[in-house]
Amino acid sequence: MKKIRWAVATAVLVLLVGLAPALAPAQSVDAFLGFNTLVTGTSANGLPKLGGGLFMNAGGDLIFLPHNLGVGMQVAWRAKQELYAGAVVRPLYYDLNLVWQPVAPGSAIRPDFALGFGAQSLRFYTGTFQCSTFGGCSNYISSNHLVLHAAVGVKVYITQHIFIRPALDFYNIRHNFEYGVPAAYQPGISIGYTLGPTS
Repeated sequence: MKKIRWAVATAVLVLLVGLAPALAPAQSVDAFLGFNTLVTGTSANGLPKLGGGLFMNAGGDLIFLPHNLGVGMQVAWRAKQELYAGAVVRPLYYDLNLVWQPVAPGSAIRPDFALGFGAQSLRFYTGTFQCSTFGGCSNYISSNHLVLHAAVGVKVYITQHIFIRPALDFYNIRHNFEYGVPAAYQPGISIGYTLGPTS
C-alpha cells in the first residue's frame, strides 16, 4: 500500500512537470538536496526523545500559477536508525505543499513559503522480512501520523541556476503517541538547481 501511495505521488509530480509548458509560459522548476536536523520539545512520561541526529532531505517545486504560486513536494529522513526502547527506528517525513515565491525569477535572492500536509512515518525495523501481494517485502513496520507542514526558505543563487537554500520546516504531528510531542522543527540547508526562466 505504501509503495502504491509513493507511485501515485510520483505520477502526479511527473504529470504536473509534463503539463507545465501548456499551463504557463514562464514556469520554473526547482529541485534540491540537503542536510538538516530535527528539534523537538522534551518527551513526556519517560518516552524516548524525537529529534537530533543528521537528516537528509530531497524535494522540489513547480511554479506555474499566477502570482508565482505552485506546488512542491519534500521528503526528509534520518540518516541513521536510532534506538527506541530496545528497537531501532528511522523517522521519515514527507509532504505536499502549496508554494509561493514572491520574488520573480531573475533575482539573486528568492524567498519561498510553503503550506501543506503530509505524514510522519516511523519505521520500526524488525530484523525479519514481511511480504504482501501489493506492497512487496520489507523488514520494518510503519506507524504513520498526519502532519500539517509549513516552511520558509531563501534561495541564494551562486550561479544563474544553482542555489543554496537555508530553510526552516515546521511539522504539527497528530497523535504522536510514540514520542509524546505534538510538533517538530527542522532547520537545514540544501543545494539546488532551477530549470526554466532566469530573468
